[in-house]
Amino acid sequence: MSRIRSTSSWVRVATSLALAGWWQAEPLAVTYAAPPLGSAGIQLTPDEAREACLTEVSSGSPVDEAIRVDQARARTLPTKPDGWVRVGWEWVRKARLSGDPGFYVNVASCTDAALRVSPENTAARELRGLVLINGHRFEEARQEAEKILAADPENPIALGTLSDALLELGRFEEAVAAAQRSADVKPGPVLYARASYFRWLTGDTDGAKRFIRSALSGRDRRDPEPTAWTFVEAAKVFWHEADYDGADALLAEALRWVPDYPPALVARGRVALSQGQPDRAIGFLEKAYRAQPLPETAWLLADARAMLRDVAGAEAESQRVVQAGRRGDRLTLALFYATKNRAIDEALRLIEEERAGRGGVYVDDTYAWVLYRAGRIEEARRASDSALRLGTPDARILYHAGAIQMAAAVPAGRALVEKALAINPKFDVTGAAEARALLASTSDRTDAATQQSRRVRPNAP
Repeated sequence: MSRIRSTSSWVRVATSLALAGWWQAEPLAVTYAAPPLGSAGIQLTPDEAREACLTEVSSGSPVDEAIRVDQARARTLPTKPDGWVRVGWEWVRKARLSGDPGFYVNVASCTDAALRVSPENTAARELRGLVLINGHRFEEARQEAEKILAADPENPIALGTLSDALLELGRFEEAVAAAQRSADVKPGPVLYARASYFRWLTGDTDGAKRFIRSALSGRDRRDPEPTAWTFVEAAKVFWHEADYDGADALLAEALRWVPDYPPALVARGRVALSQGQPDRAIGFLEKAYRAQPLPETAWLLADARAMLRDVAGAEAESQRVVQAGRRGDRLTLALFYATKNRAIDEALRLIEEERAGRGGVYVDDTYAWVLYRAGRIEEARRASDSALRLGTPDARILYHAGAIQMAAAVPAGRALVEKALAINPKFDVTGAAEARALLASTSDRTDAATQQSRRVRPNAP
């Protein structure tokens, strides 16, 4: 396969595909002494873990049928770890298809059941890695991946987990090296999609599109969710360069593979907002929020209702952002607060807590924008410079950097704001409007200063 590294630079990274990885891996010691993990660190007793793994499913969907079959095998052979692992992977499929991360409690429980009977079982530790990544326990995920690789240096699942964890920790060169090792061991759609994202993060949109096309060449109707997810990732590349019609077409294709797929519905709602269609956006976003009540979705709903001048509805959605963000998404809530210029003290606390265990350009960008709103311009500029380091073609990052530089009287700041609006003029309802207003106000001041100068020096040409 094509190398992830380019001939000019092999640092093709930032933030990760952690929550979108189709496979992963993770921990435990020689004897199972730790309490069962649960999703996001919820502690379960052994009996609770077994019960959660064997939770009855009621629908007749293919994934639920697979869960029932594997649960029956696990009950029949409870001392065999592989049976519990198989059930765990089916719960992963259910979580991804439904868009409900709550099913990772079931995944973790199956992992715990397997590790209880075989503490060093590699397959169970691989699966546990996905639980740790999903719970944003990135350092623990990194450590467990390293343990697996110490015994099996070419384990592709552990290499994927290691890359994702390192990316989320902000250790970019190491993350790229792990991703390249993984690509060398097991090329395929997963790695092509990962390489596409890496390329995009460093501004190589043509390379990103080439790799995402390669990822889509591995479409499998028997397991449609990975293909739907890949179409969503492809659509994001097009949306970021303001090809809203192209993005919408790709998202429609994702929904043909997995009807009512929450990530595709959210992305399609964002595209509709960019196209100035708030009513259409609300249709997609409400359906997505019912399936998966994420703060990002509520934020977009708030913007859509604000565009329709529904002040009360927008505020109600904003409160949903706060409630959901406080439950488990500090990064999105901090960015929401900073974008809307509200609750900045809480935003600063949230992003500082997030930075304690996470890095990457999006963490740096959010930190920079919160500091800017707090009036700490020099600190904001340093954080923003870090967010710019990979050349990520994200208009929000560029606008934030430009506004911060303008506040610091750096001449290049205006060009960054202009670039943000040039590449994606509808990148965010609030941010894009602020960017246009900032350019207009500074232009007006420049014109006024020029006129004043000419009045003082009447012979000026």
